[in-house]
Amino acid sequence: MKDKITEKTSLWDYLKTINNAKPIILYGMGNGADKILDLCAQKNIKINGVFASDEFVRGHFFRGFKVKKLSEIEEEYKDFCILTAFASREAEIIDRIYKLNEKYELYSPNFPVFGDSNEYFDCDFMNNNIKDIKQAYSLLSHSDDMSGKTYINAINFMLSGKLKYLQNIETLKFHALDLLDLQDELHYIDVGAYNGDTIFELIKYLDGKNININKITAFEPDKKNFEKLKKNLMNISYQYKLYNTGAWNEETTLYFNSKSGRNSSVGHDDPGVPSVKSIKTTEIPVNSLDNILKSHDLSCETLIKYDVEGAEFEALTGTKEIIKKYSPKLIVSLYHRTGDIFKLLLLINNINPNYDFFIRKHRYIPCWDLNLYAIPKK
Repeated sequence: MKDKITEKTSLWDYLKTINNAKPIILYGMGNGADKILDLCAQKNIKINGVFASDEFVRGHFFRGFKVKKLSEIEEEYKDFCILTAFASREAEIIDRIYKLNEKYELYSPNFPVFGDSNEYFDCDFMNNNIKDIKQAYSLLSHSDDMSGKTYINAINFMLSGKLKYLQNIETLKFHALDLLDLQDELHYIDVGAYNGDTIFELIKYLDGKNININKITAFEPDKKNFEKLKKNLMNISYQYKLYNTGAWNEETTLYFNSKSGRNSSVGHDDPGVPSVKSIKTTEIPVNSLDNILKSHDLSCETLIKYDVEGAEFEALTGTKEIIKKYSPKLIVSLYHRTGDIFKLLLLINNINPNYDFFIRKHRYIPCWDLNLYAIPKK
């Protein structure tokens, strides 16, 4: 599959080649901009300016740069290269970025959402992990061309930051859920339930399909999010059990970045929000699903969704007995840490080789909302 990876130069190496010929401008001021500026400083790549959407420009500065409107940048330079410095799923913002991409040379750097920001998907990282990358690719369902295409395009995007690779693999979530072939009397386990949004997505998806949700079990470690979750689920007609606990590979206590939002440790969606240097941390209890759910009946149709902000590897490891014994259907986020796109497939396959793997990418810039759908083989 290495011949399918057409990008042979990483974004950062490419930027070095144009640095003296074309100004490089950041779009956005969030934590993503901090990461870009820090890495560019390490690699001696010069950033020439910063702009934000017009409504966020008020004569202020970011990291020594006066924040300008795009029109001001256009007056200053005839041509320039744009690096987007935030993430978004909002249609208006994504459309704005795609329009900029048509007019200018534009890239969206793909830093890990969590973990060491110095470990990013470049050519060295790919070559050092090519054996595992190829093995994970070989595990994808051979009956589904879209999974292989999504996998290859995601890697090409992570190397290059070129948006053309994302535009070709966008899939609606409802279409991806069709892959699961859900059956009646479903037990849905939402690991990283936030405020219940994905619970209501599933309920909406199942409406009219003659599939009954027998039980919902949800885990959310952030206290404020947990209170929202409780409030939002008060009026649903399904039996449910909620845990104000994080999913991990053992019972212990960890520190959690508590800002009461999804992906709360990373600035996103709003290119006008300045970076946050100090994040409140809260002690939270964590435990393995094997420990918590050992008294639950999981012999029925079971679907487990993992969206645990970078703790997917540990959460899956803490579910290994359940995965071995019951082969539940799984939805797993693949984008929080560098290497998740292959490490998590290999982990699940090592725990239980009786799975077919599918990958889908939902609309987001950069390569966020990239998910694995694991279905037990029949």
